[in-house]
Amino acid sequence: MSKKLKGFLFVLILITIITGLYSNKLNRLSKEITQISAPTSNEVSSNDYSVTLFFPNLKQNKLNSEDIILSKGLTTKEEILKDITAKLITKLEDNHILKKEQFKYEVYIKNRTLYLDLDSKILLSAKNPQEELLIIYSFVNTLLSLGGNDNVVLLINGSPAEKVNFINLSKSYKINSNI
Repeated sequence: MSKKLKGFLFVLILITIITGLYSNKLNRLSKEITQISAPTSNEVSSNDYSVTLFFPNLKQNKLNSEDIILSKGLTTKEEILKDITAKLITKLEDNHILKKEQFKYEVYIKNRTLYLDLDSKILLSAKNPQEELLIIYSFVNTLLSLGGNDNVVLLINGSPAEKVNFINLSKSYKINSNI
């Protein structure tokens, strides 16, 4: 073998190794919890993080957004997602989109998909298809805006469902910024 061919093969092997190491690092980072966003207020301690909640504006038939501060002491991504879901449900109740009652919900992560298991009463509160779609996308856009996940699959009372009220729920949902 000539020296040029040996040099070329060495460079190819080196590139392959570096690419593999970089890919492995990216895979490990995608499984770790990353800072969602930096605090914007001077009053907030360095351990607090803000996140954007999306909630329906029924008069304008669109989603509004609001930044909130996450609870302290959350260590896993599932805990963060449950806290965000609880705060979103409270926001929906405060805006009279949902009745104030105890709703059951769970958030699971498998690969890069979030599974959001909601109480059927949450979607039954919608009076028309547009309102139900806004409620669905308030959860989807809020949870996916954190990053690290590609889509949300909705479960109702622990099981996949075709629909609860108006909208077909059997598909997976991605962020929709046009709503």
